[in-house]
Amino acid sequence: MAMELKYKNRLFIVLVVLTNTFGNLLLAIGLARQPLFSFAGFWAYLLAFLSNGWILGGIALLTTWMLAQLSMYTWADLTYVLPITTSSYIVTALLGRYVLNEPISWTRWAGIFVITAGVLLVAETPLRTAVETMLGGEE
Repeated sequence: MAMELKYKNRLFIVLVVLTNTFGNLLLAIGLARQPLFSFAGFWAYLLAFLSNGWILGGIALLTTWMLAQLSMYTWADLTYVLPITTSSYIVTALLGRYVLNEPISWTRWAGIFVITAGVLLVAETPLRTAVETMLGGEE
């Protein structure tokens, strides 16, 4: 049972990280191709928004991300799930740099490194901190 949870947890971490980063990437690409918002042209903007495949793909991936992250809360603490899934910052920075050609300063890379170090520390902790929680309320 513990081994099954270990693999399920790893699978969901990868799922959460990839759907979050690629969902945001698709939104960034799609919104860069959108006309500028104006109240006068609201309906045209909305139609362009709802027919933009990049945006719709991003929304689908981010919906998957949210469902996967919510699922993780059923077997892991909030204080584990949120920090461990922030490893998406690394993938986001790499996608921003190499797909969107965004320059990333050394200070931003240093910040990403600090976050990554924190993620590695959290990854070494148990999924649940209370024994009764791990056993479903039984002692």
